[in-house]
Amino acid sequence: MHRTNSSRQTVKNSLRVRKIHVYLTLVLLVFGFIVAYSVQLTMSGASNLPSSTKDNEWEKKVRLNEKLINEKETNENLEKRLAKLRMEVTAKEKELSERQTVSKQMLSRLEELRMRAGLIPVTGPGVAVTLDDSKSAHTFDNVAEGIVHDQNIRDVVNELFSAGAEGISVNGQRLIGGSSIRCVGPTVIVNDTKLAPPFVIEAIGDKDTLVSALRMPGGVIDILKQRTLEISINSSDKIELPAHVGETQTKAGVKPPVNQG
Repeated sequence: MHRTNSSRQTVKNSLRVRKIHVYLTLVLLVFGFIVAYSVQLTMSGASNLPSSTKDNEWEKKVRLNEKLINEKETNENLEKRLAKLRMEVTAKEKELSERQTVSKQMLSRLEELRMRAGLIPVTGPGVAVTLDDSKSAHTFDNVAEGIVHDQNIRDVVNELFSAGAEGISVNGQRLIGGSSIRCVGPTVIVNDTKLAPPFVIEAIGDKDTLVSALRMPGGVIDILKQRTLEISINSSDKIELPAHVGETQTKAGVKPPVNQG
């Protein structure tokens, strides 16, 4: 009797489990149907978008692509323009540099010409030659033999120019092409300025060359010493010559000092 009750209980439990399985199966089927329907509805909705919406999306993409292409072309054109401008700037810089080089050369040449023309003061190495009357001139039968004449000064100046002097002054009077060195009575006149001995002739140039030219045996200094004139030659690393003051044109009938005789 006990075994029969147990069997009945087992059958009831088995039926209960089967019912649960059926319920679960039905629930899963319904859920699956709902999910499938939702997916289908979504896909159907997406595929059933109005054609105008699709067209708008396509037009946006087309316009965006066109804009990107236009911007790319614009950038390429700007890069080409920039490269061209850089080339133009480089060419202008080169041209300006060449002009500046030419200008510097012209200024340097002009400065050299002004210096040689005596229009500007100059400083440089050179020599100073001092000529003075003989201390015993008063004892000479001919006093003129013991004093410095314009010709003596011109001889020294000519020798210095021949040796390469770049500029010369006599007692502070700068010599130029139009300068004159002459005597009026007992007075020596340079650039229309009266000068008195001692006469200091200063020249800028290679000091060793200038000194060698002056001390040449049988040269101008040897000849002047034979007349017992007071003569001294001093080289220096710094000779200062003033600028010429006065007219710069050669006067009629007057030659440059290097050629006067």
